[in-house]
Amino acid sequence: MMLRLLLRKLLRVATSLLGVTLIVFLLMRAIPGNPWANYVSALRPALGGASDASFQRELVHRYGLDLPAWRQFTRYVFGDIDDDGSVFCGAVCGNLGPSIQRRGPSVQQILFDAPEDRTVLESRFGYTFRMVLFGSLFAIGAGVPLGILSATRPRSALSRGIAIGLAGLVSVPNFVLGLIAILVLGLWLKVTTVVPDWGKPGNWIAPVVVLAVVPMASIARVTHAALVNILSEDYVRTARAKGLSQRKVMIRHVLRPALAPIVTFLGPTSMEMLAGSLIVEGLYGFPGFGRSFFTAVLELDYPMILGLTVVYATGIVVVNLLVEVACELLDPRIRAARSQGAQS
Repeated sequence: MMLRLLLRKLLRVATSLLGVTLIVFLLMRAIPGNPWANYVSALRPALGGASDASFQRELVHRYGLDLPAWRQFTRYVFGDIDDDGSVFCGAVCGNLGPSIQRRGPSVQQILFDAPEDRTVLESRFGYTFRMVLFGSLFAIGAGVPLGILSATRPRSALSRGIAIGLAGLVSVPNFVLGLIAILVLGLWLKVTTVVPDWGKPGNWIAPVVVLAVVPMASIARVTHAALVNILSEDYVRTARAKGLSQRKVMIRHVLRPALAPIVTFLGPTSMEMLAGSLIVEGLYGFPGFGRSFFTAVLELDYPMILGLTVVYATGIVVVNLLVEVACELLDPRIRAARSQGAQS
C-alpha cells in the first residue's frame, strides 16, 4: 500500500508539472510576434535591412519554432531528433533548452552555473534559494510566536495590537513595503546601502524582510486560529483541571496538534514567497530568478520562460509534497483517515 501511495504521489507531481508547462506554452504562443520581432531595429545596423527576414527565418528554423505547436511542446518536454539525426532528451532529463536571446548557453547553465571560482550559492538559483530560505525562516520564526502570544492572551491590549499590526501588513503591497524599507533601512538607519553589494550580509536584510512580512502575518493568523480551536477542546480543559501549568499544557497537549494546520499552510506560503520574489528581486536589482523571468518575458525568450516555469513549479510541487508528508508524521489522525479511506 505504501508503494501504491508513493506512485500515486509521483504521478500527481508529474501531471501537475506537465499541466503547468502546457498552460505556459499555450500562453506564450498566444503573444503576437516572435523573439526577434522586438529587436529588428537592433539587427539592421549589423545585417542590413534586406537580411532581416532571411536571418530571422534561419533562427526560427534553428530553434524549431517553424514546427507545429504540438511538436514544439513534445520536443521541449520529451526531446526530439535533430536535422543531423542526433537524438536529444528534453525537460524530463533536465535539458531546459538553449536560451534564444543569449544564443549559446543553455537555460540550465544560465540559471544554475556559478561564476568562476564560486559555489552554486552564487548562481541565480543560489541567490533566489537563499532569499526564499531566509525569508521562510524569518516568517516562521516571527509569525508563530506572534500567533501564540495573541492566542494565549485573548482580549488583551497585546493581542489587539498584534491583530491590528498584522492586518496592516497584509494590506500593504510588496513594492510599497520595499520602498519603505529602502527609506528606513538605507537612508535613515544606514543599515543597508541604497546600491547594495550582495556579498555583504547586511544588504540582504531589506529584501528578505520585505519578502517575508506578508507570509509572516498570514502564518501568525493561522497559528492564532489553530491554537484558539485547540485550547477550547475538552482534553485541554481536563489537563488544566489536573493542575498542569500553562507551559506544560501548551508543550504537551496544544503545540503538536496545532503544528499540522501551520505546516499545511507552509505550502501556499512557499508559493506566495516564490511569486513575491519576482517583485522583490526586480525592485532591489537582486541577481536571482526574478530578474531572469522578467527579462525573458520582455524578450519572448521561450525556452527561458518555460525553463523558469518548470523550475518554479518543481520547487512548489516538491514543497507541497514534503508538507503533506510532514503533516502525516505530526498528526496521526491524518494517517488513520488515509488508511480508513484506502480500506473502504
